[in-house]
Amino acid sequence: MNNSLRVPCAYQGGKQRVAAQIANALLGAAVGSDVHFYDLCCGSAAISIELVNRGVDPSRIVMLDISSWGAFWESIGSGAFDMDVFDQLLSKLPTDKRGVKAHVSALSALPIGDHEAELYPILQACSFGGKQIWRDGERWANACFRDYWEPTATSVRRSPANPMQPSSIELRRRIEALVRGMKGVTCFNADISTILREPLRSNSVVYIDPPYQNTTGYAYRFDVPSFIARFQEINDCPLFISEASALNDRALRLAFGGAKGGISGVKMGRHEEWLTPF
Repeated sequence: MNNSLRVPCAYQGGKQRVAAQIANALLGAAVGSDVHFYDLCCGSAAISIELVNRGVDPSRIVMLDISSWGAFWESIGSGAFDMDVFDQLLSKLPTDKRGVKAHVSALSALPIGDHEAELYPILQACSFGGKQIWRDGERWANACFRDYWEPTATSVRRSPANPMQPSSIELRRRIEALVRGMKGVTCFNADISTILREPLRSNSVVYIDPPYQNTTGYAYRFDVPSFIARFQEINDCPLFISEASALNDRALRLAFGGAKGGISGVKMGRHEEWLTPF
């Protein structure tokens, strides 16, 4: 088990706080020794990372995301991620944290070029509120970044708020670990409809984390009920979907609070998240 693997950075809608609970459900639905797990709309890949940390071989994980996360994970899985380019980008970040926002803002205004996978996690780590930054042709869209902030005498918060979360040093540590630990995953930087072109093997377990409906900050959406209907027409394998509401009477409400995790009726917090099996 490799417990050193973590998501690269904070991401609005990321599932790291409930990843263990979701992985429990996926592993519980697995039958046989050669099960393949599908992590669709994978984003920062909290679920795939949790499965690998539990001992699932990366070669048994198929990921998909239409956003730049898909480009990132495709390069990680294939071994194409260029640590030298990534290090060069990190080395150009200002040592004075007050200059980071202006620097990444200027980077995000340039044409994307050939190193989307290496640049994207740096921009996303600086995103205000962890909101999704996405690719729009050769440009970045929704690129809004954090300022460096220090507490005043009257501030409730007593520690500075850094413009990059995690720090560049920690971001590099996490990605270097992912380059090693996640190599071998298959990731498609494609629309989710491509998964409906042909049936999956019957011993697959499929998880989808679609962008919430009627929310801002996400570039890509799809019709979840239509996808479910078509998926069930052509496949005979378990499907799990995360949503802000239950999609059938077998849905499990995920608990965000408590160190032990687990799917239960306690410590739910303000945000609701349901895992619905089909």
